[in-house]
Amino acid sequence: MQSSPWLQGGPFLEVSFLMELKEKKKETIQELIDNLSKVKNRIEIHDQNVDEIIDFFDRGYSYDEEDSQTNYLHSLRLRLYVYLSRKRKATLQIEKVSSNAIMVNFWFLGTTFDALEWDQIGIKKEEITDFAKFLKELYSVYAFKIGGFAIEEDVLELLGFDEIYPNECYHYENVSPDYFLHESSHFINVIWNEKYKKLSDVPYNYERLDEDGILLKLVAAY
Repeated sequence: MQSSPWLQGGPFLEVSFLMELKEKKKETIQELIDNLSKVKNRIEIHDQNVDEIIDFFDRGYSYDEEDSQTNYLHSLRLRLYVYLSRKRKATLQIEKVSSNAIMVNFWFLGTTFDALEWDQIGIKKEEITDFAKFLKELYSVYAFKIGGFAIEEDVLELLGFDEIYPNECYHYENVSPDYFLHESSHFINVIWNEKYKKLSDVPYNYERLDEDGILLKLVAAY
């Protein structure tokens, strides 16, 4: 919806999580965006037409305008500044991935070097912990079912379905930790909400969080 890309180059580091989509899409997305102000890391929305962008998500658009039976996509992107240890450009992507689940994804430049020509800073080795803290802050606000961060992979990769969304394989009740606990992953950290399933014999170092969260420290590929 923007005339020029907000983030350019790549690869990108993605901090993403899965939430339940309430019956009223517009209200769910409005609440999600409003609650960005509750995250301790300061988040500034660069776009001025947020209401219009939310309306676009609510209406959706079809794969094929000439096929009345095609699935409708419900998607939006917002341009952000996120204040971690340094101020960073980010893109917030929200996608309806099934009838009752949405994926929320924050994109950051994931290289170790800066792209100053695009006003983008890279990630120093010691700054990886910034994203772990950011993921925990997001969980403290949204108490999502599952979330994590990785280079060029979003949270759907943890579910093992390999289907294009929207697809009912991503139905909220279908999401479980069984796949990612036993398969190799490029994710650096993952948070699972044990309200949905208590974990035992966890094969990773982990940290207990409030609101039934458990942060798993997977082998990093970064």
